[in-house]
Amino acid sequence: MYDCFYPDDVPARRALPSPHRRCLRLSAAIGADSLLRDAESALRALGFALEHCADGSLLVFDLSVHTALSLQQRWPALIGQFEIPPLCPTRRNTASRTNSPASGH
Repeated sequence: MYDCFYPDDVPARRALPSPHRRCLRLSAAIGADSLLRDAESALRALGFALEHCADGSLLVFDLSVHTALSLQQRWPALIGQFEIPPLCPTRRNTASRTNSPASGH
């Protein structure tokens, strides 16, 4: 017996950006698909690196948090999620020296 999946039955996988690139994920709210297309064409004209996701969202790469906030202000009807890479991907449990009891702070 085989399981048969149809494309409508299988949820779309979220594209995961590289773990070392900042990105803004823009998703359209219900009925705002045309706004996402307008944002894409404007961002492409500005020279941002873009990638489409299978779920219909748009990834905008290599921008600062200030740029991400100003883009979100420009298109407030879009749902934005800003993702930053981990600071120390190889040493995830490294304690900060500035906040440790030994530093006296």
